[in-house]
Amino acid sequence: MSAVSLSVLIVTYNAGRDIETCLDLLAASRVRRPYEVILVDNASTDGTPERVARAFPWVRVIAEPTNHGFAGGNARALEHARGTAILLLNPDAFLHDPDALAGLLDHLDAHPDVGAVGPRLTFPDGTHQVGDAGYEPRPLSILVHAAGLSGRLGLRGLYLASRQARGARALDVDWICGACLLLRRSAIAAIGGLESPMFLYGEDVDWGCRLRDAGLRVAYRPDIAVTHLQGGSGSARSARWLDGLAAIYSLRNAGRLLSSPAFFSGPLRLGFTLRAVAYGVAARLRRQPDLARKAEDMRRFSGHLRSLRLRPR
Repeated sequence: MSAVSLSVLIVTYNAGRDIETCLDLLAASRVRRPYEVILVDNASTDGTPERVARAFPWVRVIAEPTNHGFAGGNARALEHARGTAILLLNPDAFLHDPDALAGLLDHLDAHPDVGAVGPRLTFPDGTHQVGDAGYEPRPLSILVHAAGLSGRLGLRGLYLASRQARGARALDVDWICGACLLLRRSAIAAIGGLESPMFLYGEDVDWGCRLRDAGLRVAYRPDIAVTHLQGGSGSARSARWLDGLAAIYSLRNAGRLLSSPAFFSGPLRLGFTLRAVAYGVAARLRRQPDLARKAEDMRRFSGHLRSLRLRPR
């Protein structure tokens, strides 16, 4: 039997039927090398591990009695992985393009200085999912993001804007969303593994910044698309992503004057408030429900930041 060169790690928690779609599409992918799939279940109560074990006997299922979070679950799966390339794949990330995974693997093979590579994430309707890649949370990137200037005049915000996530040229970024993230095994070793002080949000930002600290590149492939449900493009967005981002900001800027919570939450609150007003006015003028939803998202994010407190981890 050929040696395994790719390990696919999936962490589930009450994954429902999404995991079956995820695994069916993974099995249909045209991957020209032997691979294994390791699924760590974080104490689901909906029968996810039992259902996967029955329907997909080629998947190694590890059922945990407690919830270790995203980073902890992947770290647990990594202990059993044999591949030199490691794919982190969310149960709601779908490889509809059967050549997507091969494209990511080819990129890693062709660029030895790249520690991680990821695709353009899209909603089921094909629109770009902002938040699939970006740059280290710094005061400048916070300001650029809050002002809505990401990708304009060469400025880098927290996330790649949709106007940046186009074309066939790979982009150097600081981090890739962990929903579909291919890493070199040696790169994971270089940053001390997949453990992270973040439990659910922000681990991927932490990993990416640590890869850059280790002198490795992080590559984003806008020409390779993977569908990520994330609640769907029309669903209300949770504000909990701000918790992880705040923790990363505090961690990465510790000991600096600009690590003050005001430099994180102040510009973001201002930006969210201004956007809420702009979206609200546009929604009334154009009678577009999606703009009204965006306005509500901005108000919720701004409100969440009022109660947010940054604590060094």
